[in-house]
Amino acid sequence: MDSLKKELEEELKLSTEDIRSHAWYHGQLQREGAEQLLHKDSDFLVRDQRSGGGDYVLSCMWKKQHMHFKIIRVVLRPKEGYSRELFQFENDQFDNIPALIRFHVGGRRPISQTSGATILHPVTRTLPLRVISERQAAMSSSRCSAGASTWSGDKNKRRSLSSTHMDKLQVHNSLLRCGSQPANLESVGIPSLQSAQSDSNLRPGAPQSSPPQESSSAPISPVFRTGSDPLLSPSSARSPGPSQSATGGATLRGSDGQLNSRAPPKPLRLSTLFPGMTPVIPRIEVDPASHYDELVPQIPPAMLPKGHTARLRVQETWCSRARLTDTSFTFLEAQRAEEEQEGEEEEGGPGEGPDWRFQRPQTETSSCFRLDTFRSLLLPDGNRPLEQGILHALKELFARTDPATTALHMLSVDCQVARVTGVTDEQKRIMGVDSGLELITLPHGSQLRQDLLERHHLIALGIAVDILGCSGPVIQRAAVLHKVIQLAQALHSAAHDLYAFSAVMKALELPQVSRLEMTWRVLRRNHTESAVTFEKILKPFLKALNEGDNSVLSGPVSLPHIVPLLRLMEGEDVVENTENGCYLLYNILQSARTATMHTKEYEQHAHTLLSAGWEPVPELLEAFRTEFALRLFWGQAGAEAGKKERYEKFDRVLTVLSNKLEPNVTSEL
Repeated sequence: MDSLKKELEEELKLSTEDIRSHAWYHGQLQREGAEQLLHKDSDFLVRDQRSGGGDYVLSCMWKKQHMHFKIIRVVLRPKEGYSRELFQFENDQFDNIPALIRFHVGGRRPISQTSGATILHPVTRTLPLRVISERQAAMSSSRCSAGASTWSGDKNKRRSLSSTHMDKLQVHNSLLRCGSQPANLESVGIPSLQSAQSDSNLRPGAPQSSPPQESSSAPISPVFRTGSDPLLSPSSARSPGPSQSATGGATLRGSDGQLNSRAPPKPLRLSTLFPGMTPVIPRIEVDPASHYDELVPQIPPAMLPKGHTARLRVQETWCSRARLTDTSFTFLEAQRAEEEQEGEEEEGGPGEGPDWRFQRPQTETSSCFRLDTFRSLLLPDGNRPLEQGILHALKELFARTDPATTALHMLSVDCQVARVTGVTDEQKRIMGVDSGLELITLPHGSQLRQDLLERHHLIALGIAVDILGCSGPVIQRAAVLHKVIQLAQALHSAAHDLYAFSAVMKALELPQVSRLEMTWRVLRRNHTESAVTFEKILKPFLKALNEGDNSVLSGPVSLPHIVPLLRLMEGEDVVENTENGCYLLYNILQSARTATMHTKEYEQHAHTLLSAGWEPVPELLEAFRTEFALRLFWGQAGAEAGKKERYEKFDRVLTVLSNKLEPNVTSEL
């Protein structure tokens, strides 16, 4: 056992790109053995294909059913003497199978769109690959020997053309032609099993016990025919001669030489050889590993040309190759697609003329928040921080606006700042991409990331001021808290603005707000439904989003949750102090990749929400602008101070307001 354990450890120490270094790879494990190891949904393992050829199979459990998927191997040959292997299920391609498995496990991507099967729980092997291979070989040999003994011993269930049966057959004047070429065959008075299997139109011969008069009066001239050739009709019946065998027929010689190979054998028709006997068809053992669940390979986006005609041509070629080769695509369509794309550009393709050339994107060095050009409808010139009259006007504005309308106003401003909607051609040229969701993943998107982080924090501070600035009775403050939770619910369920949703939730979890025990107690008593929604729905949902778990998303999204990516890209400690740091990092990056891939869908959904009978209120739009928050919190003079200094001072202000509301958290109502 120690030697096996050591051998297994040596395998697992190999390079991570080597499939043998992963415990979910079980080598030559057969289909039946794999199914015995899969017990619950999302269990999975990878094994060799039984027929060999260097292909692999993913076996998994999904919806209480065992599923088996061939891993598609794509061989690209961009030039002679060079080839590159890629692996995929339907969409994304990877250089090796471990990378493919990590992608589908970490991102919880379905193996196929048809089945929706996802893999999460690897079934690890406890034995070296050598031992697994030896055990499977022993099991296969034992099954083969058992099958052979059953075939020879169980004569009542299986019949064959043995020598005893062959002695009872007698065929006269038989003519045989196989394939599509003339043949030169010896006398076939007693046909062999191979000859009989190649026959597709065999007439019964006369048994030995029949009277010779019947045989002579009705000479039998069966014609053996295979393939699509017409039947051969002998001109006259021939009687057996001395040069023929005792039971043989005439010899047919072709004019073009001897036939080198026979046509593929066809199934034997036993009813023609044994009249009156019910044929017993031998049971054919079908390899169960030859049946796999369906995969529909998709064309990689990089291979899709711009023109509609060229796109259809590439799709048709890809699908035809997929049908012909099953799982091996030994062709390169990317080069052809690029050539067609270049041809379209020369002819003036969509969106780009013949003089198009690449322009280097610009790195932005200044914030998109322009305090010097900001003109307010609510703030006077030279305003001071947190003026009471302005705060009172804002409270009245929010009080007469329902949470759903407020959420749409926040979505409108958020999409403009994140450059999801209303992006001009000049902005696209400067960014080098079409959306800010793509820019925040690039090195030159640092300024936009900083702007989005600052706006996110200012939204949280504004919500905190709304709650802590309520100096009335605790019942009134609980009502404000109830409306804030309703706003978070509207951002989550109606506006689908996860960016602003996380900002509102951040405000509710600030220490200055969470310490208000009396306020939360009254909320649970007077607004029980809101308290339950916050604790049981909104908080777990935000926790899953922060961990990069997109499986909690069940509908369309107008603005995704990008804050973890923003913090990570700007060097903030997001994952280093957590137990599952690597797993969390992978999920965050995968969520960013998903966001960039669905940018058009986000833009379309946001445009639909903001154009379906929605009438914006100018004052409410201004209240959610970042420049307005900067001037409201720190005044016109202090709004341009350093970020760190501003945040530290305002944090102390919130602490003072919180302590003033509930100086002693144990006091009674």
